[in-house]
Amino acid sequence: MRLLIVGAGGMLGSDVVAEAQRRGHDLVALEGRTALDITNLNDVKACLAVNRPETVINCAAWTNVDGAESEPEAAWRLNALGAAHLAAACAETNSWLLQISTDFVFDGTKGSAYHEFDPVNPQSVYGASKEAGERLVRQCLPSRHMIARTSFLYGKQGKNLVDTIVRAAKSRPSLTFVEDQLISPTSTVDLARVLLDLATDPLPGTYHVANAGQCSLLEFARFIVAEAGLSTPVLATTFAEYVATAKPAASRPQVSPLERRMLALRGMDTMPDWKDALKAYLVP
Repeated sequence: MRLLIVGAGGMLGSDVVAEAQRRGHDLVALEGRTALDITNLNDVKACLAVNRPETVINCAAWTNVDGAESEPEAAWRLNALGAAHLAAACAETNSWLLQISTDFVFDGTKGSAYHEFDPVNPQSVYGASKEAGERLVRQCLPSRHMIARTSFLYGKQGKNLVDTIVRAAKSRPSLTFVEDQLISPTSTVDLARVLLDLATDPLPGTYHVANAGQCSLLEFARFIVAEAGLSTPVLATTFAEYVATAKPAASRPQVSPLERRMLALRGMDTMPDWKDALKAYLVP
């Protein structure tokens, strides 16, 4: 298969490239805006016209959640307009588009895991811009799109909370994490495998792709510290206390684990448990 990966140099994109290479696909990997500016429609159309991919996987995104609140136009241009440009170009080349999205399209008030058919209600610029990107992709490319929502990514490329926790546990007397914010932490290696499975066997629709199970941020941090062989105490705080103290610019969903209903219905739910994924990541 001829694949075009946008955002190939990022945390997720680098693992998607590695998995595509492992499977022997014909690959065009575009790293960064200098390789392709997806906010420029003419550039996007020219790129796809030259490369004629069977599938485009869009790993490019504005991911600075708090920064999006102060730079909303930049976030909207990349997450919404950029996605629309790729979808429009894919329509001209008869390509599939696999668009990456996020649990931030939900408001976190359901009280349990979200499946693909739950109503969206983003509460931040980041979440709203990603949800708009979803809608634009569906409108521009109705029969050849797949949207893969994921959550709380960590991988070897770039910065992530797992590495931050390990470093902090080595240098601080204690750590504090929220005990009532529930997430689906996801390894980019595991995510990349399922994305390539979807690209190989496409069916239009929205998919939740996250490691199995769920945990609180507190449980997540304590598990990492223990697996790293450290004894640093990890103390509990509440979501309300965190918001009142840290005053983050962007609102975050308090409970937003992802249920993989579509993958299960298709017999494609191969995501390992979040603990097993973290153990594999933390192996020296």
